[in-house]
Amino acid sequence: MVMILLLLFALLFGACVGSFLNVLILRLPAGESLWRRASHCMVCHAPIRVYDNVPVLSYIVLRGRCRACGARFSPQYVIIEAVTAIVFAATFWHRCAPLATSFDSGVMPSWQALWGCAAPWLADISLFSILLAMTVIDARHFIIPLELSVSGFLIGACLSLLYPQLRGVDSVWLAFSEMGTALIAGAGLMLVVRTLGGWWFQREALGMGDVHLMAMLAMYMNWLSILLVIFFSALLGSIGGITAKIVQRRAHWRFEIPYGPYIAAGALVAHWCGTPLIEWYLSFVAL
Repeated sequence: MVMILLLLFALLFGACVGSFLNVLILRLPAGESLWRRASHCMVCHAPIRVYDNVPVLSYIVLRGRCRACGARFSPQYVIIEAVTAIVFAATFWHRCAPLATSFDSGVMPSWQALWGCAAPWLADISLFSILLAMTVIDARHFIIPLELSVSGFLIGACLSLLYPQLRGVDSVWLAFSEMGTALIAGAGLMLVVRTLGGWWFQREALGMGDVHLMAMLAMYMNWLSILLVIFFSALLGSIGGITAKIVQRRAHWRFEIPYGPYIAAGALVAHWCGTPLIEWYLSFVAL
């Protein structure tokens, strides 16, 4: 029963975070304050009442329209809220299911056990939330707001230092060392690509926002996982670029695509599946 209540909390918490992500997606590119103005209709600018601002539910009740002027709201709002809620609940169950036995028997788990489940879950949801907001913004505006990268950098660094086991080590100093190595492997390599690519093509080959994003990811992953991110992002980016050229019937390759979403996709694969993939690869090479 306790786990069901906690799972419900994770679901509701995810929906609320999804609602805030929508605010980030709309306001960060426009340079608007996140706090000074309440939620409002983008057409008539009427403030959205508290009872009309309940994640997912309000969109369904209002049928995706503004109560004041009847203007349609983008489906983006409810999609991001619902997806975030589902991911929060799913990752909570994945990370915290071992606690169910203790709760069912009426025994309060130890602090170490609670933190051992909570820290990976916080890493999951913070990384996913930032990458989701960044993906939508970059896909629309070709920018990765520094505010998102810095926030993720600080959250990831704090979690890694407070719970070094996230990086597969037992001490803060080893975690700090792993963070530095991952930072060099990720942001350092991307900075080299940006510099050499700019010199070779005589134009910007890689945005600085992508370098900042890799620096953020280094706070969540070890250097092998970071290399996996680079591999998957390059693979997915190549597929996306070729697809865009075919669909848009471009006669040349000199066009831009937002690279951040491909880094984000590679990061989520590496974060959740990186260890088994790396172990499989190493065992394959050993043969």
